[in-house]
Amino acid sequence: MSAPSDPWRSTPPRLDPKAMQRALEASRAELALKRPVRSWRAQAVGLFAASAGLAFAVAGVFLALGRITGAVLTGRAPMLAMLLSTGAVCSWGALSPRGRRLRWVGVGMALVSSALLVLTRAAPRGPSTLPEWVCTVSHVALALVPLVVAVVALRSAAFDPLRAAVAGLSVGTVGAFMGELACEQGPGHVAIYHLGAWALLTFTTWALSKRLKPRTYAP
Repeated sequence: MSAPSDPWRSTPPRLDPKAMQRALEASRAELALKRPVRSWRAQAVGLFAASAGLAFAVAGVFLALGRITGAVLTGRAPMLAMLLSTGAVCSWGALSPRGRRLRWVGVGMALVSSALLVLTRAAPRGPSTLPEWVCTVSHVALALVPLVVAVVALRSAAFDPLRAAVAGLSVGTVGAFMGELACEQGPGHVAIYHLGAWALLTFTTWALSKRLKPRTYAP
């Protein structure tokens, strides 16, 4: 009767030398490119700066043109601060390698901000001279730069649905910010055309991130 074989002493499988050589050559070629590596913190700050910078630029232009007054800006400051805080948390959480809990915080803040945008909106002062969909189009157009920044930053890690969605929520805050300053329509309009733009930007960021091949597969 033969002795039972010891699984711990079994011969390990032999690796194909040619496959190992190809992997080594591919690694050397990648290292030879000497691509600059940006930290995730710098990318998170860049994403927030893209959205917040445009938001402040819009506020400055409206003030300069007389579209809003300092009193209006002060009166809406709490809601504007909430949107900026949401953008900051979502930007940091989306790009942090261990930011899953922070991503859910960002989702919660975005939901609260969305509800407050509707609930704190006063009744319209009068009929608008422009079609309602103009708000949606303008919000999306204004957010194109942060959208590109978000998609480029997301390629530095493996695709994660929650990460991509939270980055999209950050992108959408700039349109919501502009809507608070430029639009005087009622809560129903905000719910459909303002939040609709925010949802569209979130989905677009998610879809583009899923479609594009990551540069790395880091977590």
